[in-house]
Amino acid sequence: MYCSTEHAREELRKRRADLKLRREVETWLGTVPEFLRGEPRAVLARHLATPNFEFFRFAEAARKAGLRPACSEYAGDKFCAKNPDKLLLGKMTFFHGKGRKEGDNITCHKVINFNKFDGKPFAQVNTLWGEDFVGFHHRLLAARLPEIATADITQWIRVMGGTPAKFWHRLLSLFVCHGILFENIHLEGHEAAFTQEIIQPAFAKVETLFGVKPLIVSSVPIEQEREPYWSWYPGALESEVGYLTTGRTRENWCERGYFAGANEGGAHV
Repeated sequence: MYCSTEHAREELRKRRADLKLRREVETWLGTVPEFLRGEPRAVLARHLATPNFEFFRFAEAARKAGLRPACSEYAGDKFCAKNPDKLLLGKMTFFHGKGRKEGDNITCHKVINFNKFDGKPFAQVNTLWGEDFVGFHHRLLAARLPEIATADITQWIRVMGGTPAKFWHRLLSLFVCHGILFENIHLEGHEAAFTQEIIQPAFAKVETLFGVKPLIVSSVPIEQEREPYWSWYPGALESEVGYLTTGRTRENWCERGYFAGANEGGAHV
């Protein structure tokens, strides 16, 4: 399913020049998310955009591809602590490098009330200190990776059918000629069933419909894709997040200068 960044970039250039293909995709979809209606983009599709190590690597990959990076979000989806990816948005892990015995030196901070918000849409979740959960992650992202735009495609997903079986082939159709999707598609672990039942059939359907494959580049190295590291955060962020979880006000926090951004903690970018 994957292609190299170089191949994807060249193939996207050719397909963008094929006006017939673009019309076919747009007519079949009916509507394209606004952030993809102009220039093509490098896209990472996640529940929320957040400055974890995967996003730092994505930003670098987008630069190499010569495309502006964007994260398509699904803020209308429900927070579920049983989902590992969603859990780590609410219980943030900070990486401080390797310890004396080469173990990971990490610390964690819970930033939401799991009992209160489990099963609620992301857009309705607040942090422990009362800040909008989505806005909190966006604020952290903007301070460190301001080049990454965010686009909530919840309404588009609902129009496209609302369930993965109905919208995934339409989502992949956006990467025929409107951009490049950066993603790791897992064939093992808890995501394997989703890959086999949803993603692979969707990929095949798009290729049948348009005669070309969606442009997908691995977001992290395939040989390291199972590493939990990619969902962790630079250690430099811990001071400001930890300060907020103590119950101090945003004004106190800003006065003390905790919102100082740096890509620290050994990011693999």
